Amino acid sequence: MSLRKEILEVSKEILIKDGFGKMSMRKIAGRCGVSATSIYLHFKNKDDLLLALIEESIENLKQALMEVLDPAKSMIDQLEVLARTYISYALEHPQEYEVIYMVRPEEMPKYPKEKFRDVRSAYELLADIIRKGKREESLDVESSLISAYTLWAQLHGVVSVILNKRLDTRIPQDQFIEQAIDHIIKGFVIQKTPA
Repeated sequence: MSLRKEILEVSKEILIKDGFGKMSMRKIAGRCGVSATSIYLHFKNKDDLLLALIEESIENLKQALMEVLDPAKSMIDQLEVLARTYISYALEHPQEYEVIYMVRPEEMPKYPKEKFRDVRSAYELLADIIRKGKREESLDVESSLISAYTLWAQLHGVVSVILNKRLDTRIPQDQFIEQAIDHIIKGFVIQKTPA
């Protein structure tokens, strides 16, 4: 493993365990077995390191979503596959997921404007499918972007309940996920009225 990769891995662990305020270059260097100066060869400062963690995590999530897209499938099926992939990815990579969504805003460095395009690209992926579904008249939405954000918020809620161990112990996790995805997707589908 390269030193840069090791720094990112160790930083991720410290960030999740102790928070951004207690994540110091000295602490990271100690855990990596190098001097703090070595870290500055890869990252300008702590903010730069956090932004690199966020970017890497977003890119990995986006890549996982892109890999399951299948233009041959209906828009509804594509949304369902993306929803499943999103939840699976979050549960299989909880630290990366927490880095993306659970670092408190007051702990965040100012995010450079040009980087917002990368963050938005995941929503744009959903919005594009929703836009196509609206054109095909299979999805019932007003704004594709708001609908994409709503879909993300619902999926994030499902993931957060599980990662924060808030799921009622009487409810099997797999059934909870299946039913949640079913209800979320049905909320976007045009309901056909019986003739």
